[in-house]
Amino acid sequence: MTDVHHDYDALPTDKCAPSMRQEIRVVVAVVLFVISMEIVARIMAPNIDSDREHIHMFPEIIAESAKEAEREELPNVIFFGNSLMRAGLDEKLVSDCLRKTEGPRIVSAKITPVGTAMLDWVYLYQRYFENTNQHPEILVVGFVAHHIHDQEPIKLRRLSRHFLAINDFPEIWSRDLHDFHSIIQSTLCHFSALEGDQPEHQLKILSGVVSDYNKGLNTNNDIIRAAGQRAALKSNMETKEQTFSRMQRLIKICKKHGVEIWFVPMPQPEKWNLHPDAVALIERNEMKLLDARQIKGMTEDDFWDGYHLGESGKKKFSYWVAEQIKNSKP
Repeated sequence: MTDVHHDYDALPTDKCAPSMRQEIRVVVAVVLFVISMEIVARIMAPNIDSDREHIHMFPEIIAESAKEAEREELPNVIFFGNSLMRAGLDEKLVSDCLRKTEGPRIVSAKITPVGTAMLDWVYLYQRYFENTNQHPEILVVGFVAHHIHDQEPIKLRRLSRHFLAINDFPEIWSRDLHDFHSIIQSTLCHFSALEGDQPEHQLKILSGVVSDYNKGLNTNNDIIRAAGQRAALKSNMETKEQTFSRMQRLIKICKKHGVEIWFVPMPQPEKWNLHPDAVALIERNEMKLLDARQIKGMTEDDFWDGYHLGESGKKKFSYWVAEQIKNSKP
Protein backbone atom coordinates (compact mmCIF):
# COMPACT_ATOMS: atom_id res chain seq x y z
CA MET A 1 0.00 0.00 0.00
CA THR A 2 1.31 3.44 -0.94
CA ASP A 3 1.72 5.86 1.90
CA VAL A 4 -0.26 9.07 1.38
CA HIS A 5 1.47 12.12 2.69
CA HIS A 6 -0.73 14.98 3.83
CA ASP A 7 0.95 18.37 3.97
CA TYR A 8 -1.19 19.80 6.69
CA ASP A 9 1.10 22.83 6.98
CA ALA A 10 -0.08 23.96 3.51
CA LEU A 11 -3.72 24.08 4.53
CA PRO A 12 -5.20 27.42 5.66
CA THR A 13 -5.06 27.99 9.38
CA ASP A 14 -5.77 30.93 11.61
CA LYS A 15 -2.04 31.36 11.84
CA CYS A 16 -1.33 31.73 8.08
CA ALA A 17 -4.67 33.25 6.96
CA PRO A 18 -4.57 36.91 5.86
CA SER A 19 -5.53 39.39 8.50
CA MET A 20 -8.69 41.47 8.36
CA ARG A 21 -6.58 44.51 7.54
CA GLN A 22 -5.00 42.74 4.55
CA GLU A 23 -8.40 41.64 3.27
CA ILE A 24 -9.74 45.18 3.57
CA ARG A 25 -6.75 46.47 1.60
CA VAL A 26 -7.48 44.04 -1.22
CA VAL A 27 -11.16 45.04 -1.29
CA VAL A 28 -10.26 48.73 -1.27
CA ALA A 29 -7.76 48.22 -4.10
CA VAL A 30 -10.39 46.44 -6.21
CA VAL A 31 -12.99 49.16 -5.51
CA LEU A 32 -10.53 51.92 -6.39
CA PHE A 33 -9.59 50.12 -9.59
CA VAL A 34 -13.24 49.81 -10.63
CA ILE A 35 -13.89 53.48 -9.77
CA SER A 36 -10.86 54.57 -11.80
CA MET A 37 -12.03 52.51 -14.77
CA GLU A 38 -15.51 54.02 -14.49
CA ILE A 39 -14.01 57.54 -14.52
CA VAL A 40 -11.99 56.68 -17.62
CA ALA A 41 -15.09 55.19 -19.25
CA ARG A 42 -17.09 58.36 -18.58
CA ILE A 43 -14.33 60.53 -20.04
CA MET A 44 -14.12 58.32 -23.13
CA ALA A 45 -17.87 57.93 -23.54
CA PRO A 46 -18.63 60.93 -25.81
CA ASN A 47 -15.82 59.98 -28.18
CA ILE A 48 -16.04 56.19 -28.40
CA ASP A 49 -17.49 56.36 -31.91
CA SER A 50 -19.48 58.70 -34.15
CA ASP A 51 -22.75 57.26 -32.89
CA ARG A 52 -21.93 58.03 -29.24
CA GLU A 53 -20.83 61.51 -30.28
CA HIS A 54 -24.22 61.97 -31.89
CA ILE A 55 -26.08 60.67 -28.81
CA HIS A 56 -24.20 62.96 -26.43
CA MET A 57 -25.12 65.90 -28.67
CA PHE A 58 -28.87 65.23 -28.41
CA PRO A 59 -29.61 67.94 -25.82
CA GLU A 60 -27.71 70.55 -27.82
CA ILE A 61 -29.17 69.51 -31.20
CA ILE A 62 -32.74 69.51 -29.89
CA ALA A 63 -32.39 72.81 -28.02
CA GLU A 64 -30.79 74.61 -30.97
CA SER A 65 -33.45 73.35 -33.38
CA ALA A 66 -36.26 74.46 -31.06
CA LYS A 67 -34.71 77.91 -30.52
CA GLU A 68 -34.10 78.49 -34.22
CA ALA A 69 -37.64 77.45 -35.10
CA GLU A 70 -39.04 79.84 -32.51
CA ARG A 71 -36.75 82.66 -33.60
CA GLU A 72 -37.52 82.23 -37.31
CA GLU A 73 -41.18 81.37 -36.68
CA LEU A 74 -40.84 78.24 -38.82
CA PRO A 75 -42.01 74.65 -38.35
CA ASN A 76 -39.52 72.51 -36.43
CA VAL A 77 -39.09 69.14 -38.17
CA ILE A 78 -37.13 66.34 -36.52
CA PHE A 79 -35.96 63.48 -38.74
CA PHE A 80 -36.09 60.50 -36.42
CA GLY A 81 -35.00 56.88 -36.59
CA ASN A 82 -31.75 54.95 -36.93
CA SER A 83 -28.93 54.47 -39.43
CA LEU A 84 -31.36 54.18 -42.34
CA MET A 85 -32.51 57.77 -41.89
CA ARG A 86 -29.05 58.90 -40.80
CA ALA A 87 -27.35 57.57 -43.95
CA GLY A 88 -30.27 58.22 -46.27
CA LEU A 89 -31.18 61.87 -45.66
CA ASP A 90 -29.24 64.98 -46.67
CA GLU A 91 -30.83 67.82 -44.69
CA LYS A 92 -29.04 70.54 -46.64
CA LEU A 93 -30.24 69.11 -49.93
CA VAL A 94 -33.82 69.04 -48.62
CA SER A 95 -33.58 72.71 -47.58
CA ASP A 96 -32.01 73.71 -50.89
CA CYS A 97 -34.76 71.93 -52.82
CA LEU A 98 -37.49 73.67 -50.86
CA ARG A 99 -35.82 77.04 -51.38
CA LYS A 100 -35.39 76.56 -55.13
CA THR A 101 -38.96 75.43 -55.64
CA GLU A 102 -40.34 78.14 -53.36
CA GLY A 103 -41.62 75.43 -51.05
CA PRO A 104 -42.30 75.93 -47.34
CA ARG A 105 -39.26 76.75 -45.23
CA ILE A 106 -38.53 74.60 -42.20
CA VAL A 107 -36.00 74.19 -39.42
CA SER A 108 -34.80 70.62 -39.17
CA ALA A 109 -32.47 68.31 -37.26
CA LYS A 110 -31.64 64.61 -37.25
CA ILE A 111 -31.91 62.36 -34.19
CA THR A 112 -30.82 59.01 -35.58
CA PRO A 113 -28.90 56.72 -33.20
CA VAL A 114 -27.64 53.55 -34.86
CA GLY A 115 -29.31 50.19 -34.21
CA THR A 116 -32.45 51.55 -32.56
CA ALA A 117 -36.09 50.56 -32.91
CA MET A 118 -39.52 51.60 -31.64
CA LEU A 119 -38.98 50.96 -27.91
CA ASP A 120 -35.75 52.98 -27.99
CA TRP A 121 -37.62 55.80 -29.75
CA VAL A 122 -40.38 55.83 -27.14
CA TYR A 123 -37.99 56.35 -24.25
CA LEU A 124 -35.67 58.59 -26.27
CA TYR A 125 -38.57 60.93 -27.02
CA GLN A 126 -39.67 60.93 -23.40
CA ARG A 127 -36.19 61.72 -22.10
CA TYR A 128 -34.97 64.32 -24.58
CA PHE A 129 -38.17 65.93 -25.86
CA GLU A 130 -41.00 65.45 -23.35
CA ASN A 131 -38.93 65.93 -20.21
CA THR A 132 -37.46 69.16 -21.61
CA ASN A 133 -40.73 70.35 -23.17
CA GLN A 134 -39.05 70.89 -26.56
CA HIS A 135 -41.48 69.29 -28.97
CA PRO A 136 -41.21 69.62 -32.75
CA GLU A 137 -44.21 70.31 -34.95
CA ILE A 138 -43.41 67.24 -37.04
CA LEU A 139 -41.57 64.02 -36.23
CA VAL A 140 -40.51 62.16 -39.39
CA VAL A 141 -39.92 58.52 -38.43
CA GLY A 142 -38.03 56.33 -40.92
CA PHE A 143 -38.19 52.56 -40.48
CA VAL A 144 -38.41 49.12 -42.01
CA ALA A 145 -40.80 46.41 -40.84
CA HIS A 146 -39.05 44.90 -37.81
CA HIS A 147 -38.24 48.30 -36.26
CA ILE A 148 -41.82 49.05 -35.28
CA HIS A 149 -43.37 45.88 -33.85
CA ASP A 150 -43.26 44.64 -30.25
CA GLN A 151 -41.39 41.44 -31.13
CA GLU A 152 -38.13 43.30 -31.89
CA PRO A 153 -35.58 42.28 -29.18
CA ILE A 154 -34.63 44.89 -26.59
CA LYS A 155 -30.99 46.07 -26.64
CA LEU A 156 -30.97 46.56 -22.89
CA ARG A 157 -27.47 48.02 -22.32
CA ARG A 158 -27.87 50.71 -24.94
CA LEU A 159 -31.47 51.51 -24.05
CA SER A 160 -30.72 51.81 -20.34
CA ARG A 161 -27.59 53.89 -20.71
CA HIS A 162 -28.63 56.37 -23.39
CA PHE A 163 -32.41 56.57 -23.71
CA LEU A 164 -33.90 55.98 -20.26
CA ALA A 165 -34.41 58.80 -17.81
CA ILE A 166 -34.45 57.96 -14.09
CA ASN A 167 -38.18 58.59 -13.87
CA ASP A 168 -38.75 56.05 -16.67
CA PHE A 169 -37.59 53.07 -14.60
CA PRO A 170 -40.96 52.27 -12.99
CA GLU A 171 -42.53 52.24 -16.45
CA ILE A 172 -39.94 50.01 -18.12
CA TRP A 173 -39.87 47.61 -15.16
CA SER A 174 -43.63 47.17 -15.21
CA ARG A 175 -44.20 47.17 -18.98
CA ASP A 176 -41.09 45.94 -20.75
CA LEU A 177 -38.80 44.00 -18.38
CA HIS A 178 -40.17 40.95 -16.65
CA ASP A 179 -37.26 39.26 -14.89
CA PHE A 180 -35.03 40.22 -11.98
CA HIS A 181 -31.79 39.98 -13.99
CA SER A 182 -33.01 42.49 -16.59
CA ILE A 183 -34.17 44.91 -13.90
CA ILE A 184 -30.77 44.82 -12.16
CA GLN A 185 -28.87 45.08 -15.45
CA SER A 186 -30.92 48.02 -16.64
CA THR A 187 -30.18 49.92 -13.43
CA LEU A 188 -26.46 49.14 -13.54
CA CYS A 189 -26.15 50.08 -17.23
CA HIS A 190 -27.95 53.37 -16.70
CA PHE A 191 -25.59 54.57 -13.99
CA SER A 192 -22.35 52.97 -15.21
CA ALA A 193 -20.65 54.05 -18.44
CA LEU A 194 -18.29 51.10 -18.08
CA GLU A 195 -21.19 48.64 -18.10
CA GLY A 196 -23.60 50.50 -20.35
CA ASP A 197 -21.21 51.04 -23.26
CA GLN A 198 -19.61 47.61 -23.37
CA PRO A 199 -17.93 46.31 -25.49
CA GLU A 200 -17.15 49.61 -27.18
CA HIS A 201 -14.59 50.58 -24.53
CA GLN A 202 -12.43 47.53 -25.25
CA LEU A 203 -12.66 48.28 -28.98
CA LYS A 204 -11.60 51.88 -28.39
CA ILE A 205 -8.52 50.75 -26.48
CA LEU A 206 -7.61 48.24 -29.20
CA SER A 207 -8.03 50.88 -31.89
CA GLY A 208 -5.56 53.07 -30.04
CA VAL A 209 -3.01 50.27 -29.87
CA VAL A 210 -3.43 48.63 -33.29
CA SER A 211 -3.06 50.81 -36.40
CA ASP A 212 -6.27 51.10 -38.49
CA TYR A 213 -7.96 48.56 -36.19
CA ASN A 214 -11.06 50.69 -35.68
CA LYS A 215 -11.40 51.63 -39.36
CA GLY A 216 -11.25 48.02 -40.51
CA LEU A 217 -13.48 46.79 -37.72
CA ASN A 218 -16.13 49.43 -38.39
CA THR A 219 -16.23 48.56 -42.07
CA ASN A 220 -16.54 44.88 -41.27
CA ASN A 221 -19.19 45.50 -38.62
CA ASP A 222 -21.21 47.70 -41.01
CA ILE A 223 -21.31 44.90 -43.56
CA ILE A 224 -22.22 42.27 -40.96
CA ARG A 225 -24.85 44.52 -39.38
CA ALA A 226 -26.41 45.25 -42.76
CA ALA A 227 -26.57 41.53 -43.54
CA GLY A 228 -28.24 40.93 -40.17
CA GLN A 229 -30.77 43.68 -40.80
CA ARG A 230 -31.62 42.28 -44.22
CA ALA A 231 -32.12 38.85 -42.63
CA ALA A 232 -34.34 40.41 -39.94
CA LEU A 233 -36.39 42.15 -42.60
CA LYS A 234 -36.85 38.91 -44.50
CA SER A 235 -37.74 37.08 -41.30
CA ASN A 236 -40.26 39.78 -40.46
CA MET A 237 -42.11 39.16 -43.73
CA GLU A 238 -42.44 35.50 -42.76
CA THR A 239 -43.71 36.29 -39.24
CA LYS A 240 -47.46 36.63 -38.90
CA GLU A 241 -47.77 37.32 -35.17
CA GLN A 242 -46.94 40.98 -34.67
CA THR A 243 -48.28 43.58 -32.27
CA PHE A 244 -47.71 47.32 -32.17
CA SER A 245 -48.25 48.57 -28.61
CA ARG A 246 -44.84 50.30 -28.59
CA MET A 247 -45.82 52.22 -31.69
CA GLN A 248 -49.10 53.17 -30.04
CA ARG A 249 -47.16 54.52 -27.06
CA LEU A 250 -45.07 56.85 -29.26
CA ILE A 251 -48.18 58.07 -31.05
CA LYS A 252 -49.96 58.70 -27.74
CA ILE A 253 -47.06 60.78 -26.38
CA CYS A 254 -46.85 62.86 -29.55
CA LYS A 255 -50.62 63.40 -29.81
CA LYS A 256 -50.64 64.60 -26.21
CA HIS A 257 -48.27 67.42 -27.16
CA GLY A 258 -49.71 68.22 -30.58
CA VAL A 259 -46.84 66.64 -32.51
CA GLU A 260 -47.66 65.24 -35.94
CA ILE A 261 -45.84 62.02 -36.87
CA TRP A 262 -44.97 61.26 -40.48
CA PHE A 263 -44.23 57.53 -40.67
CA VAL A 264 -41.88 56.79 -43.59
CA PRO A 265 -41.34 53.16 -44.63
CA MET A 266 -37.78 53.36 -45.97
CA PRO A 267 -36.58 52.18 -49.39
CA GLN A 268 -34.83 48.82 -49.68
CA PRO A 269 -33.37 46.91 -52.65
CA GLU A 270 -36.20 44.39 -52.41
CA LYS A 271 -39.84 45.18 -51.80
CA TRP A 272 -40.96 44.59 -48.22
CA ASN A 273 -44.42 44.37 -46.69
CA LEU A 274 -45.80 46.83 -44.17
CA HIS A 275 -48.10 45.07 -41.72
CA PRO A 276 -51.75 46.12 -42.20
CA ASP A 277 -52.20 46.51 -38.42
CA ALA A 278 -49.46 49.17 -38.42
CA VAL A 279 -51.14 50.98 -41.31
CA ALA A 280 -54.50 50.84 -39.49
CA LEU A 281 -52.91 52.21 -36.31
CA ILE A 282 -51.40 55.16 -38.19
CA GLU A 283 -54.67 55.97 -39.96
CA ARG A 284 -56.78 55.53 -36.83
CA ASN A 285 -54.65 58.10 -35.01
CA GLU A 286 -54.71 60.51 -37.98
CA MET A 287 -50.94 60.45 -38.48
CA LYS A 288 -49.34 60.49 -41.94
CA LEU A 289 -47.95 57.53 -43.84
CA LEU A 290 -45.50 58.57 -46.59
CA ASP A 291 -44.44 55.46 -48.46
CA ALA A 292 -40.82 55.61 -49.68
CA ARG A 293 -40.52 51.89 -50.43
CA GLN A 294 -40.72 52.37 -54.18
CA ILE A 295 -39.32 55.77 -55.07
CA LYS A 296 -39.23 56.25 -58.82
CA GLY A 297 -35.77 55.58 -60.21
CA MET A 298 -34.42 53.89 -57.06
CA THR A 299 -32.42 50.73 -57.86
CA GLU A 300 -30.18 48.24 -56.06
CA ASP A 301 -27.17 50.31 -57.10
CA ASP A 302 -28.40 53.10 -54.80
CA PHE A 303 -27.60 50.99 -51.70
CA TRP A 304 -23.95 50.82 -50.72
CA ASP A 305 -24.28 47.66 -48.61
CA GLY A 306 -27.61 46.24 -49.74
CA TYR A 307 -29.42 47.92 -46.82
CA HIS A 308 -28.31 51.56 -46.33
CA LEU A 309 -28.62 54.17 -49.05
CA GLY A 310 -25.40 55.26 -50.74
CA GLU A 311 -24.68 58.70 -52.17
CA SER A 312 -26.92 58.32 -55.22
CA GLY A 313 -29.72 56.86 -53.11
CA LYS A 314 -29.38 59.63 -50.54
CA LYS A 315 -29.95 62.25 -53.25
CA LYS A 316 -33.03 60.49 -54.59
CA PHE A 317 -34.51 60.00 -51.11
CA SER A 318 -33.76 63.61 -50.07
CA TYR A 319 -35.40 64.99 -53.25
CA TRP A 320 -38.40 62.77 -52.49
CA VAL A 321 -38.61 64.03 -48.88
CA ALA A 322 -38.44 67.64 -50.05
CA GLU A 323 -41.31 66.96 -52.44
CA GLN A 324 -43.40 65.43 -49.63
CA ILE A 325 -42.80 68.47 -47.43
CA LYS A 326 -43.66 70.81 -50.29
CA ASN A 327 -46.93 69.00 -50.97
CA SER A 328 -47.83 68.77 -47.28
CA LYS A 329 -47.00 72.42 -46.49
CA PRO A 330 -46.22 72.01 -42.76
